[in-house]
Amino acid sequence: MGAAAFIGGGSAFAADLGGNCCADLEERIAELEATTARKGNRKVSLTITGWVQSQVFWFDDGTETNTYVVDQNNDLSSNVKFTGSAQIAPGWKAGYSLWLYTDNNGKGYSSLVASGGNPPAGVSPNISVENSYWFIQSDQLGKVSVGKQSLAADNAALGTDFSGTLFPANGVTFDGAFFPLVNSNGTLAGNVWANGGFFCSAVNVGIGQDCNGTRLNGVRYDSPTFAGFTLSASWGEDDYWDVAGRYTGEFSGFKVSLAAAYSEITDASVALNDTQTFQVGGMVKHLASGLWIHGTWNHQDVDNGTPVVVPVGSEAFLDSSGFYIKGGISQKYFSLGSTHIYGEYGQNDDMFNPTSTINGVAIASSEARRWGVGVVQEIDAAAMSLWVKYRHHELDITDVTGASPSLRDADMFLAGAVIFY
Repeated sequence: MGAAAFIGGGSAFAADLGGNCCADLEERIAELEATTARKGNRKVSLTITGWVQSQVFWFDDGTETNTYVVDQNNDLSSNVKFTGSAQIAPGWKAGYSLWLYTDNNGKGYSSLVASGGNPPAGVSPNISVENSYWFIQSDQLGKVSVGKQSLAADNAALGTDFSGTLFPANGVTFDGAFFPLVNSNGTLAGNVWANGGFFCSAVNVGIGQDCNGTRLNGVRYDSPTFAGFTLSASWGEDDYWDVAGRYTGEFSGFKVSLAAAYSEITDASVALNDTQTFQVGGMVKHLASGLWIHGTWNHQDVDNGTPVVVPVGSEAFLDSSGFYIKGGISQKYFSLGSTHIYGEYGQNDDMFNPTSTINGVAIASSEARRWGVGVVQEIDAAAMSLWVKYRHHELDITDVTGASPSLRDADMFLAGAVIFY
């Protein structure tokens, strides 16, 4: 990019061919090379992209009211992406992707894990590898990718959201998941929201309504796009496979995005026995008015015979489902860029950790609800989005004795921004 700008903008310099032209040119090339990312060879391109984002996070988790400055988590956290490709033959190319992101490392640096008992003060995030894979792609046959990557079902339902509000508002509970559960009398219930209402049986693969939301070492195939449809399938080490279908199109003044995916994982180190997940998602936007609605639904099923200690009849309790719906309007009220106003509601049923307890008693069922409102303002000239939002969380739990302890709700207010480069 720097070389192109130098050559394209160098007409004034080229017109002045004095005696020191070559020395001056060599000096300017040296300066350019010192400040420009260089590719390893002259055949494979290199593109550097990504974003940086942060938020001011006010919360009341039932035990403490405080304000932190936090990042988001994993997929949405600050990152840098290195991508590139080279043409092998007409219609064929090979390429790569390397994605590094700020990992909260289980500390309070992100809104996912921040709480009164886990402050981010003095904590620095790690830099971790999100993606690292190569691919070969044919215009007619599709694309095969090998390495650590997002597999076919990852973010399938979530990815149908083109509302411009994905960063601050989505079905995954990135905010407040590790707040402590607090009884109505102010005593600690001995657990956190993530274990009570946002737990995935594929324990190392996601949270809440994105239970396939991590990267695995695997092989993925993506078909070419036919009339707006794309099919994907993948296998991940060592006992994971999935399939997904996606569609995007416009007709009669509406834009539509749809997706469905099925995945299965049987690796005992990653899932509670044999776990199957089905998810669907979609969004419809009326282009003229800017009105839109987005929704997702998922169901996770765990076969009986899990190797962990769970309540009697645990198979029914390990099955879980959830839905999320968000609606709003997007208009360009200001010359800065589009404004997105939204409201959201989500519910998780029986997304609890079967090995966890509430007040020392095993959990039998749970229902987690959350709702919120927010505004996102885009700044086109800076490739930036700013947002303010409010979220309210509620959780009902029944233990194996039939008791339903009364738990305090949680409230949070966040204001942040993301800038793309």
